[in-house]
Amino acid sequence: MSKDSNKRLFIWPFITGIVLGIIAKFADGRNLLYYFPIFADIMGRFGIWVWVAALIAVRSKTPWLAAVRSFVFFIGMLSAYYGYTVLLLNFFPKSQMILWGIIAMLTPFGGFLIWLIHKNKYYANLIASLPFVLFFTEWYLTICTEGYYSAKDKFLLSIAYLCMSLSLSAVIPTNMKKIFSLLLGLLISIILIWLIQAEIIINPYEILLNI
Repeated sequence: MSKDSNKRLFIWPFITGIVLGIIAKFADGRNLLYYFPIFADIMGRFGIWVWVAALIAVRSKTPWLAAVRSFVFFIGMLSAYYGYTVLLLNFFPKSQMILWGIIAMLTPFGGFLIWLIHKNKYYANLIASLPFVLFFTEWYLTICTEGYYSAKDKFLLSIAYLCMSLSLSAVIPTNMKKIFSLLLGLLISIILIWLIQAEIIINPYEILLNI
């Protein structure tokens, strides 16, 4: 592989991160929040970032490339988002930066783990279901706990999470693994939602998003 090809392997995830980081920052704007609250909420939650990082990892040729490229994506996204916040808006959200910094440090492990769905092993099916657990639980808890959403907003939110789920399942190898990971992800998310609503476990999304 040429040096230019090697550079592109890391440049494109970094650029993608920068572009999405800027979009996410603009989604925080008051006008956009007022007219399109659902868009701002999608960009401010974990699902979309896990979706992009998982796609990058799965499409990488080796687990080590998956680890590095997913990390590079998050570095680009956080640099753009918080660089804009600190340098142009003169605002320093310390707790949020620490939270997302910790998440970024964990992304190499996450990228490496997600790549393992290429393996023909039983554990690969469980790994492949993990992003779907996040998508399904985050979707349900969002539309149920945020009372200001209209029917249109809830519909758009559902379409967004459906598109993320279908596009990620499309890159999972073998049809059997696609179906199994989706069904297992749905089952685990139903159990988690029940545990949260029964107050047996805390709602991690609510706590982390309010840091």
